[in-house]
Amino acid sequence: MDSEALVVGAGPTGLMMATELIRRRIDTRIVDRAARRNPHAKAIILQPRALEVMARLGLEDRIRDAALPVVAANYYTHGRRIARINFRGLKGSRFDTPLSLPQNETEGLLLEALHEAGGQVEYGHRLTALTQDTGGVDATLSDTDHRTGRLLGCDGAHSAVREQLGVAFDGPTYPQSFVLVDGAWDTPLAHAEAHYFMGPTGVLVVVGLPGGCVRVFGSAPEGATPENVEETVRAIAAERCPVPLELTSVTGAGHFQVHRKLANRFRDGRVLLAGDAAHVHSPAGGQGLNTSIQDAHEAAWRLADVIRGRLPEAALAAWERERAHVAHAVVSDTDRQTRLWTWGGWRERTRNLAAAAAEHSGVLDRVLPPRFAQMDLRYPAEGPSLGPLGPGARLPDVQLPAGGRTHDLLRDGQHVLLVLSGRTPFAERDLPVCAYLDARTLGVRRPGAVLVRPDGVVAAAAALTDRAALSRLEQLLPARPDTSTTTTPPPAVAHEE
Repeated sequence: MDSEALVVGAGPTGLMMATELIRRRIDTRIVDRAARRNPHAKAIILQPRALEVMARLGLEDRIRDAALPVVAANYYTHGRRIARINFRGLKGSRFDTPLSLPQNETEGLLLEALHEAGGQVEYGHRLTALTQDTGGVDATLSDTDHRTGRLLGCDGAHSAVREQLGVAFDGPTYPQSFVLVDGAWDTPLAHAEAHYFMGPTGVLVVVGLPGGCVRVFGSAPEGATPENVEETVRAIAAERCPVPLELTSVTGAGHFQVHRKLANRFRDGRVLLAGDAAHVHSPAGGQGLNTSIQDAHEAAWRLADVIRGRLPEAALAAWERERAHVAHAVVSDTDRQTRLWTWGGWRERTRNLAAAAAEHSGVLDRVLPPRFAQMDLRYPAEGPSLGPLGPGARLPDVQLPAGGRTHDLLRDGQHVLLVLSGRTPFAERDLPVCAYLDARTLGVRRPGAVLVRPDGVVAAAAALTDRAALSRLEQLLPARPDTSTTTTPPPAVAHEE
């Protein structure tokens, strides 16, 4: 066996996958067909749930230093603002707004994390064939053979891994194409906010970038070609934006189609598909990059434990079910947003009235920011709950009175047992990382225990008086990890009196 895991594709998905596997002491090789790192800024929005994942790699301060907080989104039609969403109201995360950061810079930070973990991307290696058996996967990489225990397809929408597996990638392409220009734009529009100008002829979106630059993109009129992108963007900006928006210099430009596609399976034997290799959709709401980063993180911790024999193979089937659930939700949600952009007639009037009413009532600020951030996303799961903490729910990342935050307990990449206002009911030898907290810190009203997965998702919860629920939780407790398989020590146990 040449490696325990082979990651194909070195975009954000592949970099996250390889870094997490290497940090867990899995012998991992990562390759990419390109000759060098991608210099282009594709996606630009990082949402809090994906940012939390990156923070666990030690990147929090570097991300904050490089990125621009996006504090609000404004929606306009016929030159009039009809709604505003305030992102500063986000609660339960150390990141209280989305951040704007070009994808190539995000990749640069993830590459730093990979190097710090001891990994290195091998560029110029194209996957041309793969076969698998019960013992491993044989991959041909630019005419050289490599045998690996597991292969992770993180190689984008035109995935060679997916094609070699023969996995269908179904869904339509939107009829309109899109154009974008990044650069210096002279405009009175607030820089730290997103602006959506909607109309029956198309949409125009203006979003600030770090360093004073701005991204302007929109649906292209018929006849637009890749050769006249700057001219097209200038024209639609003049037509759709009611305030001055003048381009003074260009740092990047592009012409692209938007697709809505899902792989019909994310797992085939010893091969997993993650990120754009498994799902692509509209850029509405800034969901794609964030969903992909979480695909990789949630696959990596499970895969490492499967390889080491601490989890059964069924854990990867659970990953596929959960991430397919997320992908379907994101594809549907972004499709609705994209269609809303260009409604006309009675649909447009209804949309505008509903948006204004939702803003006035506070529904927009309560519902949409956590939805875009995927903070309220809950996996389908069964079992008792303790207040808001139930199977499939995300553990809020809240400040602890004694210092630090709840997600700091996840930094070693292991399960965490939270004992809320009581003493642990389990034998010491069976405990993972354990923290004793006041139940009120997490909005819980009675003493209990909560088992949290390495990805910050609740695996099980039980009141201390519920013997059946405690027995179920105990069955899910992992063995105390072998410290030789981790690269960082467990965090200090948190106590609250």
